[in-house]
Amino acid sequence: MGAVKSRLNASKRKDTLDSAHDDTTPKIVLLTGTSHKLSLEFALTLANDPFSRFKALVTMPSHVGTEYLGDPRVLNTLNKTLFVLQMDGFSEDSIRRVVREILETDGILDSLVITSNVLLTGPIETHSIDQAKTVFETNTMSVIEVVKCIFPVMKKQRDGRLILVTNQAGISGIPFHDIYCASKFAVEGFFEAIAPEALAFNIHASIIETSLVKGEDQTAQTLQVSIGSKMENADEDTIKYQDSLPGKLKRQGSLKKMNISRVVNTMRQIMLDDKPHFRYQLNKSCREAAREKWKDTQGDSYILETAERQLYVETERVQEAYNQC
Repeated sequence: MGAVKSRLNASKRKDTLDSAHDDTTPKIVLLTGTSHKLSLEFALTLANDPFSRFKALVTMPSHVGTEYLGDPRVLNTLNKTLFVLQMDGFSEDSIRRVVREILETDGILDSLVITSNVLLTGPIETHSIDQAKTVFETNTMSVIEVVKCIFPVMKKQRDGRLILVTNQAGISGIPFHDIYCASKFAVEGFFEAIAPEALAFNIHASIIETSLVKGEDQTAQTLQVSIGSKMENADEDTIKYQDSLPGKLKRQGSLKKMNISRVVNTMRQIMLDDKPHFRYQLNKSCREAAREKWKDTQGDSYILETAERQLYVETERVQEAYNQC
């Protein structure tokens, strides 16, 4: 009954908000998260939509925003279809202040896009608990904090889109990405758990999954987190396995430069479709990982496949295949 009732309320919502928002009014999109450069790239693409269907509001902390404002692409759209808002994504007060400003100015918030990513790679024995906490605070807790503040607004509207941009690490475990994958599993689990509740209020939650982003290990935030790793805690064989992994990931298509236009096209689809999907895998490696994971309920096939293909471990089934040749 709750779901049926929410559909009735959704139709009422359209009547009450028509004066503030109709089919010809640009959709109000808030793009946030700790991956500020990516959020800005997404926002710029939406702001330059050829049909002017979006008003892109991108958040930046005060100490970061100024370094991006000199970009000619930003200057061409700034305060027209692109607006930069100062916000600390780890502060509930800061988030609520920005949400109030949006509602006072636009009367509605159609879509929330979150991109939060800090990478930590290496053998688990080389990392500290403080490093793990930093990764979880960035990749998981900051997302929960933003959704917690905005979810009630969308519930009241009886409409909205919650969009999380993440990657293959949220689908399947990747060797030497232990803590990173755990944080991505956690945030995808959060979205999966909140999606049915969202649907009861005519809100759609969606996850966009890409490959691991090439160059992500060189961002300032990632480098800062990685400083605390102690490689001397790992043995030679473990280091050898780790050093050989990036090349294998790249050859398998799991490590690529992000295709911004493809990600944004998927965002547009989610924002404009009446019934968007929950998951969108944007490349072959993601789709294969998802297909493998969810067809084998015991989970053995993915573990064996990863050990064999990425670490060249000679499992029993590999040895059996050799013997049959």
